[in-house]
This record gives sequence, structure tokens and C-alpha cells, in this order.
Amino acid sequence: MIGLAAWLWTLPTTFAGGGPWVISQGDASVYTGTTLERFGHLAISSGKYADDVVTVDEGVTKYGLQGQLTYGLLPRVELELNLPWQYNRFNRTDGEVCAALGQQACNTTSGFAPIRGRLKVQVLDELFGAPLSAAVGLGLRQGQYTAPERARVTNLGEGTADLEAFAAIGRSGLVGPGFWSANADATWRYRLPNTYSDDLVPVPGWELLVDAEVLAGGPPQLSVGPSFSLFWRPWGQDFEEVDLSDPDRFAALNALAVRVGGKAIIRSSDRVVVALSAMWTVAARNNPADVFVLGAGVQLFQEKPFRLRQSDRV
Repeated sequence: MIGLAAWLWTLPTTFAGGGPWVISQGDASVYTGTTLERFGHLAISSGKYADDVVTVDEGVTKYGLQGQLTYGLLPRVELELNLPWQYNRFNRTDGEVCAALGQQACNTTSGFAPIRGRLKVQVLDELFGAPLSAAVGLGLRQGQYTAPERARVTNLGEGTADLEAFAAIGRSGLVGPGFWSANADATWRYRLPNTYSDDLVPVPGWELLVDAEVLAGGPPQLSVGPSFSLFWRPWGQDFEEVDLSDPDRFAALNALAVRVGGKAIIRSSDRVVVALSAMWTVAARNNPADVFVLGAGVQLFQEKPFRLRQSDRV
């Protein structure tokens, strides 16, 4: 049983902070990744598959870099700091959409997107008899410095500081000569409002984010599987109703986006993990309708230095 538990612990289920798993006290991991994203259509209140989807001129391209540091603060407790940088570009700025939106809506924007810190506590551990692993935690996102460009389609954020509460569950195991793992994360995000609408609805409203994935592999070095993400902001106006002259016009929207895709994780050693991913929008409301995202990243694990016990000293 001990051997099985130790082997399961090496499965690539802790990649980039996802799932309920945490690193050991004193250990650290560093993740660096890049994403390429593009969309060319906007779904308004009637949704992605309606006939009134708006063509966004020649589309928008986004390039992102991300650094993430995770540290094992205490047994079953880890701290995580996420630092993203983005370059967002409207592919053609002389089209109808740019003219209609004004406020430099199509200007290229680059810089740091909202920075996030999280504290995660593992409350159940399958390796010690629980039916699954589970974790809860709190987070803080700081993006107030993005406020000057929040009216742009190419914005880096909506100019707010946000509070988060999240929970994650997961399980991993063996199937014949191979292995599998599955996990799901749900985050409730309270956005400190920039303003309020006429009926006293905060702008922006609170949001729900859900991420899930299932991975399976034959050799321990490789696992692949499907992934899913949901973004939902239930409070706010539809795109047809929003005041386009308001700098908080995008924050004022209610919005929905559902994406599906796949992920491949390659463990080149006990301390180096590589991930490749792709996702596509399958449902959207008051949100880009055809976002396609490619991602690649590397995570490096560093165990705490070994210290000799007093009885082992010569």
C-alpha cells in the first residue's frame, strides 16, 4: 500500500496548481507558460448559435505569458502566486466595430493582467483512506491598475480588486498497466464594484468559474484527456442594452462562456513536467463566440533540502 501511494503521488495531477493536491511543506514549484488566443465573433444575448452573432472585423489575437510560484507553507497547506503578462491586438482597427465602440477600443494593449494570490488547504487525502482528495481556499486578485484601458476590447482587466473562495475535488488511481486522474475546481469570485447600474446592481457582478479535466496514461511519463471550463457572470445587462459610451460597458455585461478541449502532460523526470493544451468555445452569451486557445508550459519542482538528523552526524 505504501508503494502504491508513493507511486500515485508522482502522477502529474498537481500541474500548475490545479485540483485538490498540494505540495509538501518546504517544497516549491515554478510554472512558466504561454498561450495564444484568437476570436473573430461576438455572441450577444441570443447566444453563440443565433443568426445575430457580431463579426469583430478581422478578429482579436492575444498572446500571454504566465509565471506561477507555489510553496508548501505547512503540511497540506500551500501558497500560490500567479503573475500573467499579455499582449492583446486587434487585427484590423479601421473596421465597423472599432468605429462604433470608440474610446480607443481597438488599440493594442500590453502589460500585466490581474495578479492573483491563493491559499489552498487540503482537507481530504485519498492516500490516507479518504474516498477522494479535496481542498478549499481563498484568493485575492489585484487588477485595479488595468482600469485606464478597461473600455477596450483588448483590455487586460476591468480595473477591480477581487476576492475568491474556491473548492476542489479529485481522485487518481491505477487501471491495469496504466493510471488515471480526474479533478474539478469551482471558484466564486466577488468583484469589488467600479460602479452600480441604475437598479443598484454592482458593476461588475460576481462570477462563477469551473474547471475540470480527466487524464489517463499508459507509461507514467504521459497522460492525456479532455478538459472543460465554465465562466458565468449572472448579473448585468445584455450587450444590446449596455451604454456603449460607459467605460465600464464590458464589466456591466452578464456573460457566459463554456469551453471544451484537451490536455497532454509529459513528465520528463520527477521534477520536470510539460503540458500542452487546446480549448474551443462551445457556448457563449455576451462574450466572444469562437475563442480558440493553445497553451504550453513547463513546471519545475524543487524539494526541500535534505537535513541530517543529529543521530546521523559523524
